[in-house]
Order: sequence, then structure tokens, then C-alpha cells
Amino acid sequence: MAETPSHRFPVRVYYEDTDAGGIVYHSAYLRFAERGRTEWMRDLGYDHTTLRDAYGAGFTVARCEIDYRKPALLDDLLEVETRILKTGGASANLEQDVLRGDEPLVRMKLKIAFVGSDGRPYRMPDHLRQVLSAGANP
Repeated sequence: MAETPSHRFPVRVYYEDTDAGGIVYHSAYLRFAERGRTEWMRDLGYDHTTLRDAYGAGFTVARCEIDYRKPALLDDLLEVETRILKTGGASANLEQDVLRGDEPLVRMKLKIAFVGSDGRPYRMPDHLRQVLSAGANP
């Protein structure tokens, strides 16, 4: 199987991300992943404001599965790697890894949905779906 194109976003672990022992809180990885997805979408030309203003809709996480493998620590420099696995009409499946160098710490599998301000799913515009699909494995 061909390697899926990915996006990498650097994240530094700050004191606020950790417990008293300097270990990253489990919930901090969700924030790191959100930043990674946001910058990935921005790099594709679709920031949150543009999606909201142009389509009255945006992405929300519909499902998230997290596998915690190793802890990140205070002052670590991490990278969030985002890959799209599959694109549908109103949703997409992603995989995100939080890495310290080449060492995988956390893997997330997500389903994101394109929804309007009323909370209902909306079909993604064709050009957005095409951009996302270009990064997905066939």
C-alpha cells in the first residue's frame, strides 16, 4: 500500500500541559491534535473562518479513538502528524500520531463531520472533498 501524504505540526509541551510530575495530561493530546488538524486545513486553503463564512459550515469531531503508548514530558518538542484515510460526502476519517522525534507516543483515529450551525451534516463542497481525497489512499 502506498504511503499516505501527511502533514506535520510542531508542538512544545508547556507546564500547563502537564501534571505535577511533568507528564502530559491525557486531554492535552486532544488540543495538540486539534491544532494539527487546524493547521493542516489552513495549509490546504480552508481555515475555519473561510469555511464558516463561505459555506455556513465547518468540521467537528464525530468520533475519536486514542491509543496512549508512551508519555510526553515537560519541554518535549513533539510533532502531530495528520493523515487522511477516507473521504465521504459529509465526513472524513483521519489518523493522527503524536511523535517525539520518530518515537510514536499517541495514535488517534478520528471521524470528522462537516456540519452547519444547526448541527446537521452538510455535504462538503466538491472542491473541498477533492482536496481531501487527494491525500487519502484509494
